[in-house]
Amino acid sequence: MQTGFYQTTIAAITLLLLETAAAAENEPLVIIVTPTGIEQPRDSVNTSVTVIDQQTIETSNATSVAELLRGQAGLHASDFFGDGSQSTIDMRGFGPTASSNTLILLDGRRLNNSSDTASPDLSVIDVNDIERIEILQGSGGVIYGNQAVGGVINIIRKKSPVDQASISTRIGSFDTSQVSASGTKVFGRNRLSASVSSRQSDNYRDNNDTDNQRLSVRAERIQSGQTSYVEFESIKDDIKTPGALLESELDDDRTQSLGFYDDDFFETETKMLRLGMNKKLDEVRTLNLDFSARETDREFIQTFRPFPGSLATQDRENKNFSATYSVVPTDSTVLKSYLVGIDYENTDYELVSDFGPQIIDQSIQGIFLSSQWAPADSTQIDAGIRYSDQQAEIADDDFDDSVTVVNLGVSQQLNSLRLFARADQNFRYATVEEHTNVPFGDEPGLKTQEGLSVELGAEFTNADSRYRATIYQIDLENEIAFDSSGFSNLNLDETKRTGLILEAANRWSARFSTRISITSLDAEVTEGSFKGKNIPLVPEQSIRLDGSYQYDEATRLAIEILSIKDQVFGGDFANNLDDLPGYEVVNAHINYDQKNWSLGFRINNLLDEEYAEIGSQFSDFPPPTFAAVNYESFFPSPERNYWLNFKYQF
Repeated sequence: MQTGFYQTTIAAITLLLLETAAAAENEPLVIIVTPTGIEQPRDSVNTSVTVIDQQTIETSNATSVAELLRGQAGLHASDFFGDGSQSTIDMRGFGPTASSNTLILLDGRRLNNSSDTASPDLSVIDVNDIERIEILQGSGGVIYGNQAVGGVINIIRKKSPVDQASISTRIGSFDTSQVSASGTKVFGRNRLSASVSSRQSDNYRDNNDTDNQRLSVRAERIQSGQTSYVEFESIKDDIKTPGALLESELDDDRTQSLGFYDDDFFETETKMLRLGMNKKLDEVRTLNLDFSARETDREFIQTFRPFPGSLATQDRENKNFSATYSVVPTDSTVLKSYLVGIDYENTDYELVSDFGPQIIDQSIQGIFLSSQWAPADSTQIDAGIRYSDQQAEIADDDFDDSVTVVNLGVSQQLNSLRLFARADQNFRYATVEEHTNVPFGDEPGLKTQEGLSVELGAEFTNADSRYRATIYQIDLENEIAFDSSGFSNLNLDETKRTGLILEAANRWSARFSTRISITSLDAEVTEGSFKGKNIPLVPEQSIRLDGSYQYDEATRLAIEILSIKDQVFGGDFANNLDDLPGYEVVNAHINYDQKNWSLGFRINNLLDEEYAEIGSQFSDFPPPTFAAVNYESFFPSPERNYWLNFKYQF
């Protein structure tokens, strides 16, 4: 590991030691579900879990899910346009392939696309609808299977047990406006909930207008220990895309979009139907069944500079089914719980463009067993195994594979100190673009990526403070990547990620609290032609500091400070270019709550920093030699911007 890693570690520990205990106020018991698939107290799991609670979400005045997640411990969020519409969430250092290595769930339903590399669309989730976000740091290969390599993010929406309704509006920079409304009506044992939102914005850059409408409806029936539900969701999302800028163009005008991008856009329509049931069979046994069908149709034009793009279509039909049977014995002193599950995912995907079609019919099925044991009162052991099988048909060729992964974790509670260790195998299957790479004629047939994640941690908790330190290493074989210098998808021989995460949260008084997280990460290729090179788009260090002050019963002030170090440009596995510069961003917000209504004001990038979260290698082939010349290209992030939120609860 590099010297800078050790320097960061020493500095981080020093900062954490400065965080001392404060006046007493008991922290409520937090129940989570993501690590094991069974509800349990957060403090009993054998891994690092971060929970963003409802109060934090509501008082943040965040405009998007990406804004909520940005800078959280062990997590790096990057956004092409700054509005959350084309954002990528990266856990534990995967850079350009983060969307295929970080699994994102919405109420336990997969948002990732197993068939293709499109990122989960977080912009369709209204922040006002979120109850909490559970962030599982580290692999979840046994419980969640394909793509749960760096971690799992479970976004859990509000489900009111009583009649309620609310309306909210947001206006802000770049001629942005949004209106949202939600409500729940209870009819005896039946419950009907609905949420609708509409958002329009010009966004920070030219040629980047967006228009988004979303409708979500959920009906439930609760009777005799059984909850049955059906959900429907419809989303229409239109966005113009301004393209990347070279450094000289960035210096000239950060907001510009060059003429050959004028016709570029994405128009996407998504419909989702979900139904299922959760049945309490008796005091210890629970059966859960869940089915969802999602259809996404997209038309788009994307220019490959400087050649104009042409109209292309992308259609995806995805079906998911899962069944779990959980047992939480009440008469066992050793076996605490176990979960048996099966899951099935089928995707029909077709992309048609001038480069040629990309078509895949993919099925992934898995069966798993996870168990929790307590050989002593203060000790818990987790163990599990999953078998996964994939069948994929691409251009009349079959690409079938199977993987078996296991996990083992242990935690020891010593009064206020919890020690934990965990090892989890992980995997991900190649997508259709990675198998085929139509524009450059690669031969299909990439290997399945497989790896092992190991972490050690300690967490100290008292009435007002929570301190946590986690050190981890992920070793991968056949990591799937795109090398822009050779315009090819490839399996990297071996890669390694070694990291340290330090976190501290303190309530200094009834009014004042702080939270700090420091992430230091070394991600590099350890074998093959790129041996010793850093993985692109992975910052070596990130720091987030939050401070909150309750001025009076109605008014709350808060500030966020985010510092991100330099990173290698996207696609530059040879590390030939200069690094994408790091940046420091300060955000501030204020909330005023009065009975049934609240008013919030947020300033992003308070100090007006000029920076870019995303940069990629751009290769040009000028005459007469047509030899490749590589440049840095940038997607500039917004400068200072302002947001005003109003919410009324009926």
